[in-house]
Amino acid sequence: MADTWLSDTRASYDTDASGYADRVRGLLDGKPYLRASLALFAESVKAAGGGPVADVGCGPGYVTEHLRDAGVDAFGIDLSPEMIALARRTYPRARFDVGTMTDLDLADGSLAGCSRSGRSSTFPTTRCPACSASSAA
Repeated sequence: MADTWLSDTRASYDTDASGYADRVRGLLDGKPYLRASLALFAESVKAAGGGPVADVGCGPGYVTEHLRDAGVDAFGIDLSPEMIALARRTYPRARFDVGTMTDLDLADGSLAGCSRSGRSSTFPTTRCPACSASSAA
């Protein structure tokens, strides 16, 4: 069941990657409460000593880049190879990896924080042990 869900989700995001990127382009500009939430998250990570932050479910990478602009060592992870390809083209200085939040190739506790962009915000951090330190939706 899980494999079907993951492959169906991957296929749907791969199919609409550019359309999705177009829909969310500039999203943070019109959402001051999201920018404020991300700013608070960034300040919390820095106040705790910093370190890597995974933006899990990063899609086209706009939240990853916003966190990087806020001084956070953020990188993006997404299930969709097409989303990752878009993110890499749009933000070439940032790191983006294909992966799933249910099986991250990261040691438990290796992150200073975890941003769960988009739909991944519905996943509990307990399903993502590497992300359990500090999290922002």
